[in-house]
Amino acid sequence: MPSYEMYTAAGDKACHALVQKLQKRIQSSTRVTAPEIAQAIEEGQVKIEAKHPEVYDTEPRGHICHAVSKALKDAGYGFFIDSYVNPCDGVYPYYS
Repeated sequence: MPSYEMYTAAGDKACHALVQKLQKRIQSSTRVTAPEIAQAIEEGQVKIEAKHPEVYDTEPRGHICHAVSKALKDAGYGFFIDSYVNPCDGVYPYYS
């Protein structure tokens, strides 16, 4: 399991579960939109925040968006999610 730089292993696990859920949604036969993915990340962070408020720190949020953006690229989408959870056109800069 990758590290999301949360304070505890349980926090990392919660972030990883969110990423896996989003990856599954991205890889499904039903296409998703950029606003849908951004909203799903925000909703997931709200749930995680109840036990792990550090989810809104720069590092965890960035790792989540980075992993989701890689899944979007791998699935052929023409947008990515930046580390501030904003949808952006094109391919995530690390993968171009």
